[in-house]
Amino acid sequence: MIPVQIFPGGCGLSGRGRAMLIALALSLAVSPGAPQTAAETACAASPPENTEAPPAVCAGAGASADAAIWAALEGLSAHGLDPAAYRTEGATTRSAWILAATHLRQGVLDPDTLAPRVAAGEALTASFSAIPPGADTAAYRAALDALAPPSHLYAALKTELARQHYALATSSDPKTLAAAQSRHEKLLVSLEHLRWLPRETTARQIYANIPTFEVIAVSGETEISRHVAIYGELNRQTPEFSDSIAYLDFSPWWNVPASIARKDKLPQFRADPGAIERLDYRILDRSGKAVDAEAIDWNSVSAGAFPYRIRQAPGPANALGQVKFMFPNAQSIYVHDTPDQDLFARSQRAISAGCIRVQDAVALSEWVLEDTPGWDQARIESVIGSRTATRARLAAPMAIHIIYLTAFPAADGSMAYAPDIYGRDGAVMQALNAFALQTAPREQLAGTEG
Repeated sequence: MIPVQIFPGGCGLSGRGRAMLIALALSLAVSPGAPQTAAETACAASPPENTEAPPAVCAGAGASADAAIWAALEGLSAHGLDPAAYRTEGATTRSAWILAATHLRQGVLDPDTLAPRVAAGEALTASFSAIPPGADTAAYRAALDALAPPSHLYAALKTELARQHYALATSSDPKTLAAAQSRHEKLLVSLEHLRWLPRETTARQIYANIPTFEVIAVSGETEISRHVAIYGELNRQTPEFSDSIAYLDFSPWWNVPASIARKDKLPQFRADPGAIERLDYRILDRSGKAVDAEAIDWNSVSAGAFPYRIRQAPGPANALGQVKFMFPNAQSIYVHDTPDQDLFARSQRAISAGCIRVQDAVALSEWVLEDTPGWDQARIESVIGSRTATRARLAAPMAIHIIYLTAFPAADGSMAYAPDIYGRDGAVMQALNAFALQTAPREQLAGTEG
């Protein structure tokens, strides 16, 4: 497992190794930005000739560039990465640093395939070249750290990772160790998910975290509001992606997706044809012409060749509630209100068809439109009261990130560890472990350098 690779000996660390791990955890917990690495802590604790760290790592500021780079790479453990995975036979310091930079900037794995990244882009090669000759360990490490995600979420997870390093190093209780190991793995996977997010974003943005069933509005590094949310059920999982909110629809019509019409509405109308009028649905043929719903024998309608389009008019029964937040995408996923407010009281809220239902949606809409002229609270209330479908286009698009972090900062500043409701963490953890164990890609990368 990665924790054992990062800190050889795992739970059975030697006294010296345990001291190194405790020193790293304490230094990170007190000052996450401190330039000291685990190896530097070890070297400071005893003379080079007695230390367990590699001699090159224990070199001081006047040592060679190679020694400074290897020492800087030891700081990768603070990001949940294994320094040993970059220090392989045949790898040069340049190739190791650039690969580590690639992983901090883009993620160890390709998010679509979970294959490890083994090649660096020109920009990251340029980052290495920009470091001045004669730079010390702190400079090389600072250049690496600057490539990691700058978000407050990433910083919070790094701080918590140091706490779990400390727990793994200092506890001998099997239950405590098992709990710390579980939390540690959630942190490693969640940090990787954050490295996948685009860096080009907006100052005001929304994070929708699936495992904790929350939607968070953020301005800069400040959390503005936190909303209870509902996500897709297990066989209709909400996907992870980033996009930009372009407009909001108040008192929206609901154009029922074809899949929902077949899977949900057809059985509903068969069992209760009166729901069509009661819930204000409109039935159209494929050309868009209105059809008399009372003339339809729903039991004879085929789900496989469903011939109708279904719309629901604005109003108190509308499934989208009073507002929906639109960021047009291929998955047809969006955030919206709901008339079924009682569902937010459930602890397990993976119950939608894939879209995200959010509590206090109108309050969230007021914040989203804060910088859009003509859309103050009074205007929003007036439009909602009219029950007339009205579109509010944002003055500037706002980033939204639909993410899957099973380790996520709670509202009170603690770290929340959520169940892996979709079972996604295991594959990511396995791929991270596989990368740490294999060496061929790094040797190949090193061999291509001139």
